Amino acid sequence: MRAGALDRRLTIQEKVITQSDSGEEQVTWSTIATVWAQKIENRGSERFAAQQYVGHSVRTFKIRYSSTVAAVTTEHRLVYDGVNYDITDVRELGRREGIEIDAYAPSESAVV
Repeated sequence: MRAGALDRRLTIQEKVITQSDSGEEQVTWSTIATVWAQKIENRGSERFAAQQYVGHSVRTFKIRYSSTVAAVTTEHRLVYDGVNYDITDVRELGRREGIEIDAYAPSESAVV
């Protein structure tokens, strides 16, 4: 993995569930790592929902392998350029060379 290709800052967060004083569950996100990544725009999709076509694009992020990022699952999320991305797939590249993460931003979904 070429260092020059890792030109984007990516934050990896995990969900933290706590209880408020009134007993309600509160969901917050805690940063577990901020890493350099390569962003790849790879595909888009459309589906029919609520009488409208809704589209979103899936992005792939490649990052260097570390024990921290090796534990990333679809329960985590990514933050890139101020946008939250839901993780859909995580793959190890080679023999601990890197991690490839597919994710999409639900807030970027658009009516087509």
